Amino acid sequence: MTGRPDVIVVGGGVIGVATAWALARAGVRVDLLERDGLAAHASGRNQGLVIGPHPPEMAAIATRGIELYEELHERSGHAFFFDRMSHGCLMVGEGDHSEHLARADLAAVEPLLGPSITSGWLNHDARRIDPAAAVVALAEEARAAGANIRTGVGVRELLRTADHVTGVLSDDGRIEAGVVIVAAGPWSWRVCRSTDFDVPVRGVRGWLVVTRPAPFRLRHALEDNTWGATQKGLGTPTVGELASGTVDPPAVAGLIQQDGAGRLLLGASLQTSATDDPEHQDEAVTAVCRRAAELVPAVASLPIVEIRSCRRPMSDDGLPLHGPVPGMEGLILATGHGSQGITWGIGSGEAVAAGVLGDRWDPALAPARFAEPAIVQ
Repeated sequence: MTGRPDVIVVGGGVIGVATAWALARAGVRVDLLERDGLAAHASGRNQGLVIGPHPPEMAAIATRGIELYEELHERSGHAFFFDRMSHGCLMVGEGDHSEHLARADLAAVEPLLGPSITSGWLNHDARRIDPAAAVVALAEEARAAGANIRTGVGVRELLRTADHVTGVLSDDGRIEAGVVIVAAGPWSWRVCRSTDFDVPVRGVRGWLVVTRPAPFRLRHALEDNTWGATQKGLGTPTVGELASGTVDPPAVAGLIQQDGAGRLLLGASLQTSATDDPEHQDEAVTAVCRRAAELVPAVASLPIVEIRSCRRPMSDDGLPLHGPVPGMEGLILATGHGSQGITWGIGSGEAVAAGVLGDRWDPALAPARFAEPAIVQ
């Protein structure tokens, strides 16, 4: 399609691409603008697990997401790696899960576990995926449906009146549209900075280590059962904490998964980060590798091929923001998916597109839940 778009999507990660794809399939004229490349940040540098369990507010979106990934995988001719059936993830540590396993049972489920691991449970809701290739396959379908996907085009400012967004000022100039959807991850606040709504999404940096192929095969992915609690316990450092040097070190929860060639992906760390430049690499990577060797001692001898980092967009309550910005007509948010971006992303994109088309939004996910209450005079 050419000419003025109906909708502009800002951000070329899985959320933005999925939203553009769903809108284009519905016949909407949509331009997607991405300052770097598709899946250049968290969507292409994550652990590559589509995994539950999910909060109740996201259960339907997650279930639909699995269906959409399966359909995309088939239509694309298996252009990206995806487990059509659950690979499973062994959740390590104490808990009250109904399928909790003792040490003897764990050894049968995963013989390579270290001796210090004495309890856990098997999460059957886990599939491996190549996240970057999946996003590109989705973008290919979006283009075929008519979406105009433009990389290397940054958005510098919103075009707006007092209470209405009319487009964006981009590196390619002014682009007008009836709706602007901001799916810019931890940079979403920057795109929306001229509005009165301070987007409550922060960047949380994580580090991952990738090894050369191992001479052994893990039966499942492995993850510390504390991962969810670790994410909820993160806080944003204040000016005073930075001034006094009392910022918390990176938090680490073990994660190991293995690809088809035998390479291991080791993670994961979390630390609130306000900079685009990677920081605390040595501290985070050391802790990641130490925990991986505790989980599976055999990984200690494997050479490292890559160390990578990304900033995940995490909201203040752990749920994404889907819906209109309060007090600003024509401006929609689709951000804040945290470490579940690749899991919820394709379903979230479809849900956001449906919201735009039908003007119906889930109040549990709406940005208005973070709006400051009006001051009564």
